[in-house]
Amino acid sequence: MKVPTDQLLNHVSLRVRAEREHRGWTQQELARRAKVSRRMLAGIEAEASNVSLATLDRIANALGIAFADLIREGAATPAEQPMLVWQGASKGSQGLLLQSAAATKSVELWEWSLAPGQSYRTSPDRKGMKHIIYVASGALTIEFARTRRRIAARESIEFASDVNFNYVNRERRTTRFSIVVIE
Repeated sequence: MKVPTDQLLNHVSLRVRAEREHRGWTQQELARRAKVSRRMLAGIEAEASNVSLATLDRIANALGIAFADLIREGAATPAEQPMLVWQGASKGSQGLLLQSAAATKSVELWEWSLAPGQSYRTSPDRKGMKHIIYVASGALTIEFARTRRRIAARESIEFASDVNFNYVNRERRTTRFSIVVIE
């Protein structure tokens, strides 16, 4: 699950390097703070690496900026355009960042779709973060370490996201849902 476009990777590459240099950090220092390898960070800065959303989130956190600020070009506006951030192997599986807003740290609004049989494996968020999920159509299964929750269309769920979990479409049609990530 990589950042999908060359244009986005180019922007992220430039932004990570600029933020790192602004702080006077070496690649090794940022890699240590973000808990990624220096080789991965060098690859990101050189636009030569497929990078996961979880890795970008760790880098944004280490830099002290919101994930949305790392990936967006320019200043955020009240009417931001959706941004394609994840593309699945199956047509119709994607993650769109719809909107972000300041909170204690940040709030992000996402629109997702998963084709039948597709899943998205997450990494635990930082302690205190949570997700609110609203399923617009189809049904979404959220798999936690020991339990599984099925959320049908027009239902929602809120949960602490500092644990391992996966989004799975076990249905026969595409599932469309929104995620609010609160930090």
